[in-house]
Amino acid sequence: MAGTPKEADVTKAEIDHIETEKTDLKNGDEALDFLDGHAEDIGEEEAAAVLKKIDWYLMPVLIIVNCIQLVDKNTLGAAATYGLIDQAKLKGSQYSLLVTLFYIGYMVAEYPANYLMQKLPTGKFLTINFILWGVVLACTGAATSFPGLAAGRFLLGVFEAPINPGLVVITSSWWKTSEQARRVGIWYSATGGLTVAITMAFYGIAHIENTNMFPYQWVFIIFGLLTAVIGISLCWVLPDSPTTCRFLNERERIVAIQRVKDNNTGIKNKEHKRYQIWEALKDVKVWLLTAGVFFQNMTNTLQNSFNGLIIKGLGFNTHQAVLLTLPVGIVFLVSCLGVTWILGTRWGQGKRCFAAMLMYVPGVISTVILYAVPVQKSTIGVLLFALYFLNVISTCPSIMYSLLASNIAGYTKKSVVNSMFFVSYSLGNIISPQAFLQRESPRYTTGVAVTLASFCTNILVFGALYINYAMANRTRDKEAVDQPEMTEDEKLRQAFSDMTDKENRNMRYAT
Repeated sequence: MAGTPKEADVTKAEIDHIETEKTDLKNGDEALDFLDGHAEDIGEEEAAAVLKKIDWYLMPVLIIVNCIQLVDKNTLGAAATYGLIDQAKLKGSQYSLLVTLFYIGYMVAEYPANYLMQKLPTGKFLTINFILWGVVLACTGAATSFPGLAAGRFLLGVFEAPINPGLVVITSSWWKTSEQARRVGIWYSATGGLTVAITMAFYGIAHIENTNMFPYQWVFIIFGLLTAVIGISLCWVLPDSPTTCRFLNERERIVAIQRVKDNNTGIKNKEHKRYQIWEALKDVKVWLLTAGVFFQNMTNTLQNSFNGLIIKGLGFNTHQAVLLTLPVGIVFLVSCLGVTWILGTRWGQGKRCFAAMLMYVPGVISTVILYAVPVQKSTIGVLLFALYFLNVISTCPSIMYSLLASNIAGYTKKSVVNSMFFVSYSLGNIISPQAFLQRESPRYTTGVAVTLASFCTNILVFGALYINYAMANRTRDKEAVDQPEMTEDEKLRQAFSDMTDKENRNMRYAT
């Protein structure tokens, strides 16, 4: 028997609703498919228990990955302190070029790496690259001349290219926006504490005697093998996604996904969408954040690759210079952990850009001292203070990473912005070493001046970034006044629909 017109209308509406849900599930995030498009109620205690489990399992993994990455990246600076330049017979600007080649490899591989990370399981892809960079670092220990060292540095950059973007993606997938600054601060600042231990390890390696190899070769071999072994262990412990992780049961995975629903940034979508590429390239906020990371990394050479050489140039021998770099890690650890911990409190919400601007002030003061104060016996204490105080600004990258994790939605857009961000990171590190001229040793006044200018520029950049984020949030708040209340299922589908941050008007930017 045929239904009445009213019944027919209802049936048609139900069919349309079902078709819309199917379309959302097909085009949306893998989390939407996992939840079958429906929200579930979770209690505060249940959510807190899952958060605690995520923290205790994932944070140590992220800390280890980031620490090993930073240590491996900085082995060149340690090798230089232990005679790399003389023992490998490097001439002219070849040492600076070795610093640069890492970032050329990093830059070349960045977009392909992010594209592959979108298509492949995140944890497995990162693990493979982790193992390969350990193998490359160990093999670099066999190099005793510029060509071999250059090849090793380039390949090291290629295999490290997906690691930082991967850490950002993992952070945005597992923690709420309000939790991300503190978590990034923890896994990023841990490198400061490790720096102290690693410096002592470098010191011990320097005393290896009665071998046919130079100390710098042992630095590469030991840390390369350590990296490869840790990489193999990641095969079992680094999850691909909250939807497939083994350390949570089925119910806990549902809770983990529901927790991050209000981020509106999604978890994973394997479809590479062209319109999101163009949106990323036209977004002023993206370009400001990209400019910020460029100028931040214009300062990296002074902090990472040349600080040991500067200390050595103040009249200290090799072993003294290594020990005198110990406070660098302590300053970094205390400042980064302290600032990002405050940003994770209720009072600290909405103050990330302001915190970054404030952290550049010690950088300005330190570089002015390094530029203006002459090198003589009576000023060594002041110059060492400047080199240590300078490292307060190492907090800023963790703030940038947290903004990157919190404020970009749409997985293709996220992939493109990650690529832009870390290509800019590479460009800063490629250009910066060229300002450190060997003839200006030990003060490197041109490099110090470039570093000072970069600090000042970034204060302006983060001021502009805050204004853009705040204006966008204010506009969306006004729009929301006239909008009807959404159901929990509607919020869930919108949160995991793979919409970009521009499309999803319910999203608010972390400032």
